[in-house]
Amino acid sequence: MTTRATQARGLETRQRVLEAALAEFARHGVDGARINRIAAQARASKERIYAWFGDKDALFDTVMQVGLEELSRVVPITTDLVDYTVRLHDTFATRPDLQRIAAWAWLHDRERTEGVSAQRVAGYRRKVEVVREAQRAGLADPDWPPHHLLAALIALATSWLTAPVELRQVAGDRPDADEITRDQVRRAAQRLVRPAC
Repeated sequence: MTTRATQARGLETRQRVLEAALAEFARHGVDGARINRIAAQARASKERIYAWFGDKDALFDTVMQVGLEELSRVVPITTDLVDYTVRLHDTFATRPDLQRIAAWAWLHDRERTEGVSAQRVAGYRRKVEVVREAQRAGLADPDWPPHHLLAALIALATSWLTAPVELRQVAGDRPDADEITRDQVRRAAQRLVRPAC
């Protein structure tokens, strides 16, 4: 087999590992995820996974980085923060795996004081800078610390999607529930973002 074919096969296997890891971490979180299940799903050896990614936390960090990069491509942040919030909501509604990975990261990484990749931190620094740009342009309330406004908008985008199942049952199933929720996310984001008069 040629070197080029071997490299291509290795890249395909690596991609299968990342996809299997995304599914495993989304379903079980970091603590509950198992490398042997990822290896079986990806048709790869555990040894190869450890050689490529290191330990389970390092693999999760890679999966998180890939997920954040995908979110940044699919939902780029702009100074129209209301539109960004609605698009983020829509993406999480159609890609619950990305939302679960983000939620697991928020829970898992909350205990970490160091070790989060510089790329992940840089991605959020860039988002905070866009919020600052919106504030400087008069498009967002400058009284908010920009990182708090971003956190509030992310929480808003995911609020109904992560609501307790009991609350969702109390609300009842309506055929237009998704459109109502989307409109409520938009209106709530407008109230958060609107500059104080």
